[in-house]
Amino acid sequence: MTIQGRNLILSGLVFFLLVFLQIVPPMASGQSSEDSIKLGPYVDKIIFKVITQDDQQVLALMDNEIDLIGDWVDPTFLDTIPFTETFAIDETLRNGYGYLTINCGKYPFNITAFRRALAFALDKYAISDDIFEGLSQPQDSLVPVVNPWTIEGQLSYNYYLEDIEMGNTLLDQAGFAINETSGYRLAPNGSAFDVLIESAQWSYGAEDVCQKTVEALDELHIKTRSGSGYMALNRLYFHGDYDIIFLGSSHNSFDVDWLAYDYWSEYADEPYWNFPNFRNASYDSWRDQLLHSTDYDEVYEAAIEMQKVWVYQCPEIICYENILLSAYRTDKFEGWVNEVNDGTHGWWTNYKIHLKNDQGSPVGGTLRISTTLDVGTFNFMTDSSKYTWNILSLLYDSLIRIGPDGTDIAWLADSYNIETHSDLTNIPEGHTRITFNILDNATWSDGTPLTAEDVAFTFNYYRESLGNPYGRNLIEMVAAYAIAPFTVFVEFDTESYWHLHTVGYLPIIPKHVFGVVGIDGWNLWDPIPPNDTIVTSGPFNISDYVAGEYIELTRNPEYFFTVNTSITTTTQTDIVGVTEDILLSGFVAILVVFSIAVLEFHRRKTKRSG
Repeated sequence: MTIQGRNLILSGLVFFLLVFLQIVPPMASGQSSEDSIKLGPYVDKIIFKVITQDDQQVLALMDNEIDLIGDWVDPTFLDTIPFTETFAIDETLRNGYGYLTINCGKYPFNITAFRRALAFALDKYAISDDIFEGLSQPQDSLVPVVNPWTIEGQLSYNYYLEDIEMGNTLLDQAGFAINETSGYRLAPNGSAFDVLIESAQWSYGAEDVCQKTVEALDELHIKTRSGSGYMALNRLYFHGDYDIIFLGSSHNSFDVDWLAYDYWSEYADEPYWNFPNFRNASYDSWRDQLLHSTDYDEVYEAAIEMQKVWVYQCPEIICYENILLSAYRTDKFEGWVNEVNDGTHGWWTNYKIHLKNDQGSPVGGTLRISTTLDVGTFNFMTDSSKYTWNILSLLYDSLIRIGPDGTDIAWLADSYNIETHSDLTNIPEGHTRITFNILDNATWSDGTPLTAEDVAFTFNYYRESLGNPYGRNLIEMVAAYAIAPFTVFVEFDTESYWHLHTVGYLPIIPKHVFGVVGIDGWNLWDPIPPNDTIVTSGPFNISDYVAGEYIELTRNPEYFFTVNTSITTTTQTDIVGVTEDILLSGFVAILVVFSIAVLEFHRRKTKRSG
């Protein structure tokens, strides 16, 4: 056989292997991770038991009365919970931090070198190790590290480790000379000054962080005074006189549109905004792109650039980001989900938790969770308690859900598209139109189909019901209407990427129920189950409730992502069938290639004989 003939056969074999490897699925293949995360719920019931005291919640966990503590666990109880196969403790970084705000409108604190010197001199590692005993970590950016929009860890420098030498060098270069008589630094204009360090609110470690700040300033040869009191907050809110104040802050979402307001130069005199009185043209130059671009990459770029300016300028010094604790039992269930925002006691654990494999089918069982407070009302529009929403969030769905890692997951929305006038000329200039395509298999708990009419009704209801907290951010919405049974248009009179979340995160309500309640009755609607039926769309329904004792939720068997109807796996028979088809196709391909090679061989042999 010729070399060309052998090459043809080898080519056929390679072709066959490539086809086989790329087309035949792995033996353990199932659904994609995106589809898999949508499957649930698994447990039959969830019972939220009202247990108000922290120590009683820990005791209930130990005594097998609950499976999960439904709130953050006080670190002082760490020694009470044994580290055995029966119990687990998860650590979650807080979506927030403790920080020092510096009055940038007051001389000499308006000098960048002063603020950066303090940032370098403050030992953030010591704060985490000494004050919080390792249950925190250093942070520089004003966007917490758990947030996908953060710049934390991306800069070529950080302020984590105490660097007294760098701090003193910056002050020397900026003209903060040391007075030989007093031993303290003077302002660049030659005037004496001191720094008042205050704590505006009580929190664990606040006084200790203030003391660490005093020690850092001492190393910089800067005179200090200490104070505390809630009146400091009043001065912050109304831009009164202060030097440095310690505060704490937590965020309830991962949106960062607040970067455009909290430190905007034009808000340096606006009550309740811009605490450090920060003014910076470079920071402001990215504001319009952050707020008014509808392109994710452009918005992300603006957020990153604003953080770069802010971290360098240090109008505030982020001292630490706490580590929060969740505790649960592992003897019955698995599939616990430690969310970046809500820890292990968040929405996703309730949705994904399932019986351990050694108990047979993963579906079934009753998950028992403690709740610190009872539900104040089952009208989610009139109760802002996080404990109430922890429960009611399992009853209502939204177009977009925040995933365990903080990224968006299309939920009731099958897909969505953001457009402006530059995309479609029939959209007015300056407007944003979002088109949502809704899933066609979602239903309300009374069997009524959930359609685009419900979605459009929801947004208009929130906007038009006077005083409804869910309508606060819908001022710029000019229209929401269904153009097809499962397609809805939402239009705003400004351009912004953030409009997607403004409507995408809102709980959808049934038109056929709240059309009867009316926009004037939004705050009067007060159902009390199980006597009063609540029409919902979420993965669970309320099945029992005793005020002050417990709330029982039962799995919704008709849920549109339910494990009963949505799980699809590739069976062994399917794989064998597919494999046989591909093997046959590959064998035929080799026969064809081999026949060509044989013909080529005989052609060349006949040619040589002639």
